[in-house]
Parts: sequence; structure tokens; C-alpha cells
Amino acid sequence: MTKTEGEIMIKDPTKAKQFFSDYKNLLTCIPGVKEINGNSFKAYVKFSFLTIEINGTVKTHEVNGDNIDTLITIEGPGIIASINTLLTILGNKIKWSSDYEVSGPLANSLKKHISSQAEEISKQIVECSVGKISQ
Repeated sequence: MTKTEGEIMIKDPTKAKQFFSDYKNLLTCIPGVKEINGNSFKAYVKFSFLTIEINGTVKTHEVNGDNIDTLITIEGPGIIASINTLLTILGNKIKWSSDYEVSGPLANSLKKHISSQAEEISKQIVECSVGKISQ
């Protein structure tokens, strides 16, 4: 399992908690999402020279005080991923960490690229979310 983490400043902790309490808000910030149906989504993701269609599902989304814990599974041709993200709202700051595990033949051949891509996507989701909270 690989971990990526960071923190970002926010203006309104109450608005942030409301936003992150609904997992559908997070889905709209996943890069490449083309379709959302309940807790499932379809996205097109570019890995190196390939663009692949993936299907994802929000398995759990739990809000416990200022902690929001979300588990998403993703499946695509030759790739299976599990991403667990924990957000903690600390006043005007959000600390986040994502643990992810990727397997499958495509994952094995693109392992190094997938790690950097996963970190970049995690940052994009958080930055997009904070942008929507600030509106």
C-alpha cells in the first residue's frame, strides 16, 4: 500500500464539513469523470500514453466529527485499485491522507507512473473541492 498526504487552507470550516459530508461532491472533483450514478462513476484516465475507461464505486463514506473517511474501489482493463482517503478539518486547515493499493497486469507494468498519477489526482480532488467550498 502506498500513502500520499498533504494539507490545505480553507476559509469556512462549516461549509467544508457540509461539502465533504456528501460523497457525491467528491465524485464531481475526480478528474475525467463522465458519468455518476448513485455511488458509482465512470471516468477516463490518462496513464502515460494510454487513456483507459475505469469504473469506480464509493464503498464507504463515514463522517465522524471533523474526520471524513472514504473508501473507493476502481476497476479498469488490467487494473484494480482501492483508495482510502481520510480528511480531517482542523479549524481553517484540512489535513488529508490517501492510502492506495493497485494491482493487475497493467498496474504492474506502469507502477512508477501510477504512483505519481495517484498523488497528482489526490491533490487535484482536494484542490477542486476547496475551490468549490470557496465559491
